[in-house]
Amino acid sequence: MKALLQRLLGGLRDGLRPAAMSPYESANPSRSRANVPGAAPADAKRDLTPATRRELVRRSRYVTKNSGFAREVISDMAIYATGDGIKPQAQTADLAWNRAAEEVFARWAARPEITNRFSFEECQNLVCRGIDTDGEYFVLKVRDAAGRARIQLVESHRIADGGAAKDTADGLVLDAYGTPVAYRFLLDDGKTRDVPADAVMHVFEPESASAVRATPSLQHSFNHLLDEMELLAVEKLAVKDNAGISRVIRNESGDPSDTGDFQVATETDPAEPGTDPKAVQEILGGKVVGLKPGETMDAHQPNRPSPVFTGFLEHLKRDASAGVLPYEFVMDSSSVGGAGVRLIVAKADRRFSYRQLILIQRFLLPVWGYVIGDAIERGELGPAPGWTRAAWTTPRRITVDAGREAQQNRADVEAGLKTLADHFAELGMDFEEELEIRAQNAKRILETATRYGVPVEMLWKPQGGIALGVQGASPDPTPVDEKKRE
Repeated sequence: MKALLQRLLGGLRDGLRPAAMSPYESANPSRSRANVPGAAPADAKRDLTPATRRELVRRSRYVTKNSGFAREVISDMAIYATGDGIKPQAQTADLAWNRAAEEVFARWAARPEITNRFSFEECQNLVCRGIDTDGEYFVLKVRDAAGRARIQLVESHRIADGGAAKDTADGLVLDAYGTPVAYRFLLDDGKTRDVPADAVMHVFEPESASAVRATPSLQHSFNHLLDEMELLAVEKLAVKDNAGISRVIRNESGDPSDTGDFQVATETDPAEPGTDPKAVQEILGGKVVGLKPGETMDAHQPNRPSPVFTGFLEHLKRDASAGVLPYEFVMDSSSVGGAGVRLIVAKADRRFSYRQLILIQRFLLPVWGYVIGDAIERGELGPAPGWTRAAWTTPRRITVDAGREAQQNRADVEAGLKTLADHFAELGMDFEEELEIRAQNAKRILETATRYGVPVEMLWKPQGGIALGVQGASPDPTPVDEKKRE
């Protein structure tokens, strides 16, 4: 008991020890810095409370609707990560079964969603956008009226506790180990429904092992983007106000009531003596303005927005894109040179590759197993060992120098440093499909050469076949003009 009390007192002393005594300078308080908000370190699910997450999603959707920069970041991620769709390749030892399974999946992918509004490629794009906008996306394994496998897309606001529920963690029912057992969905009538975790695909980019939900990708920059929108609105009003002033009369006396010898009769007081400007212009032409001695008229030159202001906005956008996509890739690459552009493109490509990995592991592979398993159960496909395994062909990778990289790829393939499968995968092509096409082309070339009695080289490599001539005969070396003389 005495040892326990000593340990408790020691812990209290450590907890009450002032931070100023810490050898870590960044942990010491300072009068010149604001206090860092937040309580003591805890699990991420305690930091990201349901109210905090809902507020982040609310701001994210507003910014996504109204900020061109946010829309560009999210659009670039979706376009380059999903492109025209990530397509499966079955990986069993039975090549015929692989082809049949891919055909079954391709037919299913035409209208896989329960509402029949989206193709599977469009579903991939929507899920990718939802990860950036809401931080996560939910896809359900459901069945249509005929009992066939379908998927249902559910946005993040549909997963919630439902009132003052105590048995969920922000919409997730967890077991003792923190494994999701069920997801609580909010229905249109305000009621809730728990769906088993096996039927739900929770797609997100994990950033903490103790988190159960995720935050929008641009959550760190919402204040920046909102400030930018407000500053631009105010600055645009100032620019319009400046643009409405064309000339300025400067008076050395400083008396604004001083008038020159040119006066215009006003409509409010027609009896006020003045000069009719139209009459003067008809006589002299142009615009006639009379100034009092000591007065000058200058053309107003507005200086808003200033270069300092535009540079300030660029700083906000740079910080907003940090950790998501390089600013130069999203907005402006003119400020970097050749080596810098290659680095920027390489960083962006890594981000796209990681997003593709998230989509494949958390979305595409479970969908493949669900659809192909349903086809096997219905008798459309026979069972095959390893039918759950599938490789995925991603869209063509982004490059900054296509010509040079294509030449290097050819050299690597010829030297055996890179396989044809890897080469076609980088181009967004299916290896087996390309081999099938090449075999069909080669067979057609051989058949055509035999039918017309011409060398294969004239069809496959015309520049080499011309030198051989038709039927392999040597070309006549006699010049044309000598033949005429003969």
